[in-house]
Amino acid sequence: MTEQRVRELLTEVADAVPPPDTAQRAWRRSVRVRRRRVAGTALLAVGVVVAAIGVTGVLHNGAGTLPSPDGDRGSTLVANPPPEAALARPADARLEGGGKAWIGPTIDEEERLPAAESELPPSIDLDADIEATEQPGRSLAAFAASDPETPLEEVMLLSRDGLVSRLDVSGLDLDTVLKPDGDDDDSADEYVLPLNISSLSPDGKQLVLAQDHEVVLYNLVSGERKTWPTNDSESYYVGWTYTDRWMIQLPRDLLNPNTGVVDPRSSNGSDDSEDSDGIVQIWPDRTLDDRTAQAWLGRSVPTLGPEIGDDPVLIEATGPRNALLALPGDEGDDHLSPRSRVVAWLGEDTVAFQSQDYGSYRVLGWETDNGAVSMLSEADLPDDWDEGVIASWADIPQ
Repeated sequence: MTEQRVRELLTEVADAVPPPDTAQRAWRRSVRVRRRRVAGTALLAVGVVVAAIGVTGVLHNGAGTLPSPDGDRGSTLVANPPPEAALARPADARLEGGGKAWIGPTIDEEERLPAAESELPPSIDLDADIEATEQPGRSLAAFAASDPETPLEEVMLLSRDGLVSRLDVSGLDLDTVLKPDGDDDDSADEYVLPLNISSLSPDGKQLVLAQDHEVVLYNLVSGERKTWPTNDSESYYVGWTYTDRWMIQLPRDLLNPNTGVVDPRSSNGSDDSEDSDGIVQIWPDRTLDDRTAQAWLGRSVPTLGPEIGDDPVLIEATGPRNALLALPGDEGDDHLSPRSRVVAWLGEDTVAFQSQDYGSYRVLGWETDNGAVSMLSEADLPDDWDEGVIASWADIPQ
């Protein structure tokens, strides 16, 4: 065989092999790095090794490690794994009283999760260049930048058909809201955003926004706004009650959204869902029939061992089949914490939950019967949203 023929064979094999998506992944990652304004240079490396003459092409996309079907977290994730077979695996531990527990992916591993279809759009363009409207209509989710040092001037809304609209709230002159931290003189006050994770009503028609000792109620369908004073009742972390969707939950009281009357009887009697051991429920929880899903921070799971690190976020499903997903705590201080909250039940066994880091926002799906985790939706964020995202979700139709 002549040298020229060998060159021709190599060219034919190289042309027939699709290039790996390593460059695209590296580019997306470098964009996120630039959004965090961290100095550095993104290096893109693309390698294709092809052997000819009885030749086999071997490709590896540099994806790293993920839980494999046999539970070995050290195995290599191959390119383009089957969506279900890649992640469904035996439980990592058994819960007391029955039920299974799995160790979920880290933030770095999330980017390599297989995609799965769901009621959610696979991509959410929050960086869309669209004109503002005063009547965006019934919405599935509301998003805003989570920088408390910047006044809230716009809210991005996701409609049920997957389109994004922009609500200009700059005319409301919304300030950050005082959240007192403790009763002693040494405690520092904290300021939080008017929009929080429970601001969007369950039916997706209204937003409730906190101001100091008052709330602003914005009807997304009609464009009508009301301002209700809360008098002596604090208003930070205002949201909609899950047990009665037509009442607004203040930190310690209830407010009737139709009359503005404050009821001193609270539905939970607490302003932070924290018990005496420092365990915090990352509200809101989500219920479907006899199943409840909720996120916790600060709980320990000794049976899962040290792999989940410090301060893991736990996604817990209770009901006929109890299950737990432990999202490992992040090493160092370069990630957002807590990074996950429950979004919805998608069917009888799948829990959707959000996960974010600086410059990224995703919704993942966890199959509570087999431990599989997949990518449901990912958002394209504006450059100035690099400090994180506040997202509030309405009830998702089943």
